[in-house]
Amino acid sequence: MDNKVFLFPLQNSILFKKVTLPYHIFESRYRQMIKDSIDLQIPVAVVPSNAVNDYRGEICVAGMPHILSTYPDGRMDIYITGAVKCRLTEFMSEGPYKIYRYRSVEENIRSVDAFEMELTSLKMMLEKWAIHFLPDASQRESFSSTLHDIELLVNYCAVFLVDDPQMKRMVMVAGSLEEKLKVLMHVIGPKEISLGPFMPALKF
Repeated sequence: MDNKVFLFPLQNSILFKKVTLPYHIFESRYRQMIKDSIDLQIPVAVVPSNAVNDYRGEICVAGMPHILSTYPDGRMDIYITGAVKCRLTEFMSEGPYKIYRYRSVEENIRSVDAFEMELTSLKMMLEKWAIHFLPDASQRESFSSTLHDIELLVNYCAVFLVDDPQMKRMVMVAGSLEEKLKVLMHVIGPKEISLGPFMPALKF
């Protein structure tokens, strides 16, 4: 079954399922889009902008926006929590923002014993990240308690530990836990460099 989303193209912006991200909305067309999304209960899909301005076939994540604050000139601060992974199938209209049909994309995010070491390693890296970026102990404790959710664990790693937008996108697009872990461990995972046959491997 095809569904409908309002499109929010942003350079280098990737939304992930279950992850909440903030956005500052200043263009009038997107302010209207947020209001329409809330009024009509149509989700907003965040997608990296492209030069051809055609998003058919793109995979992205959509969710319902929530307004945090508004300014006298109409600007607003919002957040969106990723709720559904979409493949955009058909351009519907533009006036003033783009509307696309989409089909839901299912993922196989099922933990197996073979990935226990990788998942443990990623969890440790996120907890180290939290020490530096979440100074409040109760915040760190709350954050750590969410990391039992494998999907959140993997997606948090992509959001907080990966700088390259293309690598972030590869994690988001990947359809299985194995594929996602391959990307993450290549980009941020512990590394091992051989120093020769008579020297121990250098690990970092």
